[in-house]
Amino acid sequence: MKGVYLNQPWLESALADRLDSAASQFTSNIKPDAKACKSADGSQNAGYFFFAAGIKTPLVQRLNRIVSSYLASCGGSFDSCLLILASTSQQIQEIEQRVVQDGGFKSTHVYKLDLMAKILMSTWGFASSFALNTACTSAANALIYGARLVEQKIYRQVLVVAYETPSELTLQGFGSLGLNSQSGQYRPFHPERDGLILGEAYAAVLLSDEQHKSTCARLLGGGSGCDTSNMTSTREDGSHIYGVAKHALQEAGVKAEHIQLIKHHGTGTDNNDRAEAAATQRIFPVSSPASCCLKPWLGHTLGACGLAEVVLLMYCISNQLPIPAFDYAAEAILHLPTSVPDLPVDALVMANFSGFGGNNASLILQGVG
Repeated sequence: MKGVYLNQPWLESALADRLDSAASQFTSNIKPDAKACKSADGSQNAGYFFFAAGIKTPLVQRLNRIVSSYLASCGGSFDSCLLILASTSQQIQEIEQRVVQDGGFKSTHVYKLDLMAKILMSTWGFASSFALNTACTSAANALIYGARLVEQKIYRQVLVVAYETPSELTLQGFGSLGLNSQSGQYRPFHPERDGLILGEAYAAVLLSDEQHKSTCARLLGGGSGCDTSNMTSTREDGSHIYGVAKHALQEAGVKAEHIQLIKHHGTGTDNNDRAEAAATQRIFPVSSPASCCLKPWLGHTLGACGLAEVVLLMYCISNQLPIPAFDYAAEAILHLPTSVPDLPVDALVMANFSGFGGNNASLILQGVG
């Protein structure tokens, strides 16, 4: 992969309803407040970071609004553009509403995974479309596959849209596994971390082999795979995370010592944090670069995090905005810098993501001024 540009980044999140506003909140170290929810056992947990604007919009309406903003960048037509939707929730919120309205679950409530993608393709005239769901690596994988299709000239442009809507099933599912934070303190790699806080987000980016005024980064390479070791987690020794990161570095033609910032997945759950800590020590055996984690600001946006976190981070780097560091670095279970130094506009970044079933992905990105 020689490098595919990430153009016209879009983010609606718990921080703000615009990317520039979210970056301002992030760099000012202002974290959103989580809305407490009940766990599966009836106890309270930290719950969700909901969309900052607090506006409940039907999913198809929201996605149509996002897609419409890219029409001009595609020359007024999407006929040479591929659409990739990345999400774990898909249309689960709508299904939950129908179950309540109909007084119980019916087989007709179930949609095909790619239904929303097909609806948008039909509405807007995309060359083709597909939906991608590989748990929390969904959007990261969408970037990898989309970039390869652009580089191979199969599509001139690829629009990647990633989203995660609030869901009672998702909340209770994580609760049943004991993964939801009870304290409301989202602290990845802290020895007293107690789990994650879910997040609502809608992100998008237009992949192209041409740089635009709105370009926030270049994707230089990516690695992805599933270690199949466990239904809900990856190998705790970090060997599979290390493997996909090594592949990403090789594809990008970049050595580990050249990476200037690593963005950890950082769920704040016991297994994932231990696995990531072990992998980081293997990737960077001599000294770790500066590091960050975005979930304390966005929440865990599941299938959308591979895009939501990337566009926020790379927007900040490309606009020379400061990156907040861990305020508990000295106590962390892996070596973490106490501050993130000023990074050059063309900084090399490794962004890692992990998901249920041992799905892991790693992206090598470079800032663009």
